[in-house]
Amino acid sequence: MKFKKRKNGTGSAVYLGNRRYNPWAARILIGKDKDGRPIYYDIDTFETELEAIVCLENYHKNPIPLKIKKAKYDKIVFPPQNPYPLVPVDNLLSIIKKKDKKNYTFKQVFEEMKENLFPTKEEIKLEKEKHIKPSGKFAYHNASNMITAFHNSKDLYDKIYRELKTSDWQNFINNSNKTESTIKQLIKLFRNMDKYAYNEDIIDKKYADGIKNTGTKTTKVSRTPFTHEQINYLWNIENSNEYEMFVRDFLLLAIYTGCRAEELFFLYTRNIHLKEGYLVGGLKTENGINREIPIHDSIKPIIQKYYNKNNEFLFMKKKGNRIYYSDYSNYFRKFEKTHPFIKGKTAHCGRHTLETELQKLNIRPTIINSIIGHKNGDVGSDIYNHVSLEEKIEAINLVNYSEKSKLYVINSNKKTS
Repeated sequence: MKFKKRKNGTGSAVYLGNRRYNPWAARILIGKDKDGRPIYYDIDTFETELEAIVCLENYHKNPIPLKIKKAKYDKIVFPPQNPYPLVPVDNLLSIIKKKDKKNYTFKQVFEEMKENLFPTKEEIKLEKEKHIKPSGKFAYHNASNMITAFHNSKDLYDKIYRELKTSDWQNFINNSNKTESTIKQLIKLFRNMDKYAYNEDIIDKKYADGIKNTGTKTTKVSRTPFTHEQINYLWNIENSNEYEMFVRDFLLLAIYTGCRAEELFFLYTRNIHLKEGYLVGGLKTENGINREIPIHDSIKPIIQKYYNKNNEFLFMKKKGNRIYYSDYSNYFRKFEKTHPFIKGKTAHCGRHTLETELQKLNIRPTIINSIIGHKNGDVGSDIYNHVSLEEKIEAINLVNYSEKSKLYVINSNKKTS
């Protein structure tokens, strides 16, 4: 897009070169030296020409003092007709002056939040490989969703952020014609931006808190337990390729351990104790992290199949990298097409399957929650944490996923049938 030449004395957007991350500068004339040569000041640099022009427009509405090196300031002999407020300093870093952000645009707020609160490439790599999330920053998945939501908010990019009120946010949502899930992402982005802007004194009130989701309702995926027939079907899958067998094994592990998919992908080999009949795993919640999970006798051969003491994790690629959830998702889509009998079921359904089966067996809730990693309501953490490993192993091996299962009651270390 070609922009009109700006009026004299209002500055200009100057292209600095294509090797810069932000190649456009918002430049103003602050005076001339003794020989009549112009002296310029770059207010800020931007990714696009339009952003630089918006910066100039906003600055002329509210010309805040600009910090300038004294040596450069002293060269000004002929100031412009309407001088800019300049603060000469010996060292640009010697005075810590708070940047005025009152006229920040929506895009500027997002970019600053992204720079300060989004994980770096190195932090993303660490989170993917070790599940170590950066302290004080958004997790990779949340950051990725907010970037997607930002790309869906282009009509807001050049809006002055502090001028956006609840009605503006709501009108944008109402006219977006997006699905419910996309609108949830947008609302989450706007509320996080409001929180950041409020903490940085860009705004005085968080108006995004009042947004209502008016998106088109989408059908939620039903996380129903696997049927006994489906579990039996999985056990009988044989002679498939290695990727199909991996999905089959993965689903069975979820069904017999109650682990979330990510918990299985982050199973360290050092935490697997086959001989003793348990593993240590868990993520996400305080109650689920580093819990002792009993290993059902039926899945010990599956774990042995993938176990390699020289590997860091149970599930590793041939090249030595950990298998990511995205890899599994690709395998699973192909698996569903080949095995439509289990279509609609996911690894998370396995978690519900085990919980449901243990409830049918009338296993004590504290034992079930200790295996699954749920919070035990009002039960004290000391009681929760002292469910013995023996109780959990005893409970898990009562599971056989048969319609003819006997009813057991475990309220102590003894069982009754």
